Amino acid sequence: MSEVPRRRALLAAASGIAALAGCAGSETASNSYPSSNRPIDDYELEKARDERGGALVASGDELPSLSADERAPQRRQTRRVLVATADIDELTFAGTGAGERLRTFLAATDFESSAAYLLAMPVRACREIRFRSVSVEPDELADDDLHPHADFCQAYRPADVDCNADEFHTVGFAIRIPVAADRSTGSGSGMSGSCLRREPPAVFNASSSGAGGDDA
Repeated sequence: MSEVPRRRALLAAASGIAALAGCAGSETASNSYPSSNRPIDDYELEKARDERGGALVASGDELPSLSADERAPQRRQTRRVLVATADIDELTFAGTGAGERLRTFLAATDFESSAAYLLAMPVRACREIRFRSVSVEPDELADDDLHPHADFCQAYRPADVDCNADEFHTVGFAIRIPVAADRSTGSGSGMSGSCLRREPPAVFNASSSGAGGDDA
């Protein structure tokens, strides 16, 4: 089985859909990927939080030093797509429990059949960032170019958590995606300010309203 059909099958399985089959088992142009992002269901996730607020990971041989200046939050940010073991070797992880957790998870990735999306970001001490979903661009993946997109939301931590609202922590997410690629030339992420899912507005029904109704 060639690499592209194998990755098509992996993507179809990961996103919970059946692969399209051509006549007599042959592949045709009708099997091409749609242009919209495809959600990935069969992912694996590792999350880590450093309450000291230091950088969890960085490109190169050393982590950036943090200070009280306005650039400090940016120094905590990382977004990398890993498609080979060599990509991990190019990174430096914090020598903390959080940094080691991310490094160990990524090192266990079988890049013959999977890739990984690594993100790190600052978060206020009394807030938490929750992972929601990950998707890929199938059109790009068909050319062995992985473009993942991850969505997150923010929520307040439980009331019994002791925290200082003016401080920053650092959180990291390592997402293992069951599709392989030769490279990655793009990635994306989204952040919602609330993790509450809004209910659709109730449809107004004039027949159910009228004089004499009960006031709540």
